[in-house]
Amino acid sequence: MRLIIIVLAMFLPLVCVADVVVPIDKVESSVNIRSAPDASSDVVGRLKQGDSLPLVGIEPGWHEVQLDGDTTGFVSADWSRIRAEETVTEVTEAAAPATVEEVDEDAAAVLVDEVVEEAAEAVVGDVVEDEVEAVAEEVFETEAEAVVEADVAVAPDAARPPERPAAANIKGRENFLVKFRKETEGGNSQIYDNGNQVGIGTTDPKQRLEVNGSIQIHEQNSSVAGLMITQSSGETGYIMHNRASTLTIGAGSQDRITIDRDGNVGIGVAKPRHPLEMASGAHVTAGGVWTNSSSRDKKENISGLSNEQARVALMQLEPVLFNYRNEVAEEYVGFIAEEVPDLVASHDRQSLSTMDIVAVLTKVVQAQQKRIEELEARLE
Repeated sequence: MRLIIIVLAMFLPLVCVADVVVPIDKVESSVNIRSAPDASSDVVGRLKQGDSLPLVGIEPGWHEVQLDGDTTGFVSADWSRIRAEETVTEVTEAAAPATVEEVDEDAAAVLVDEVVEEAAEAVVGDVVEDEVEAVAEEVFETEAEAVVEADVAVAPDAARPPERPAAANIKGRENFLVKFRKETEGGNSQIYDNGNQVGIGTTDPKQRLEVNGSIQIHEQNSSVAGLMITQSSGETGYIMHNRASTLTIGAGSQDRITIDRDGNVGIGVAKPRHPLEMASGAHVTAGGVWTNSSSRDKKENISGLSNEQARVALMQLEPVLFNYRNEVAEEYVGFIAEEVPDLVASHDRQSLSTMDIVAVLTKVVQAQQKRIEELEARLE
């Protein structure tokens, strides 16, 4: 029988080899076919286990396959493989008997003659029939005694390598990734993939990745661990924690909020010295007192406040009692931002600075105190 194979191997042009794409063995049902070599592209079909599609081309990490008409799609190389399929021409099929019950030297010689006659006319270009016969006879004489044995029964597909058997002990549901519990025993994992979104611990993810539970980031090779969020423009947001036990929140590729190991919070401040500190210098003290930034170095266009300006503004202030809508139980005394005089009003008239009103009161009290002192001097 090996002699027949050797002779047929001389005529390889008679065998057409076509590459096809098939799912890898661990795919239980099917693998997605996408419109582009990108995991975020649309799903245009599915390649089921046991089926195949003609290979059109190869992209990094992807196999391009032929769909209906002139349409092509892409299958992930992680979930598929290329298999060569051989199509044998009529000449070869006619030359190979369905079953060889007894093969002896004379029968093999007759078979070689038939193969030579038909193959020489069909596929041999410039090689004449006599030369082909000579080569075949030489092969026959050399190999016949070693390979021809009587009473050998051979199945038609014996020369073809057997298909790799599927893992019979793997059971699971569609869209779940497999988790192997033993070498040949597997089932569902916690990871669910519907082709567009991935869920860990959930079968209804709303984003590209959704986790039902907590996530721990444990960096063992550097001094910083964190989460980076980068836009297509290159701008980055992040949450980072370093070995100094400082947590930093960034936006627009810049540090915005810092929390140190003592719990001090800095907004625009890398090393806050107070429980809450602003980049302007304003802060909350350890005792809970809000302290405004008031350094001369941070001010300009400084001018004096006249007694008349302060008096007019003070007379226009209307103190009221009120409570905030989201704090019904607490009553406050204060002013309505939309109703205060322009001297102490904010630009949008939505808030007030207590220091503005304190300054007006201070100026009026100073003027009154001076007037009192003048009257006392006259009485004396």
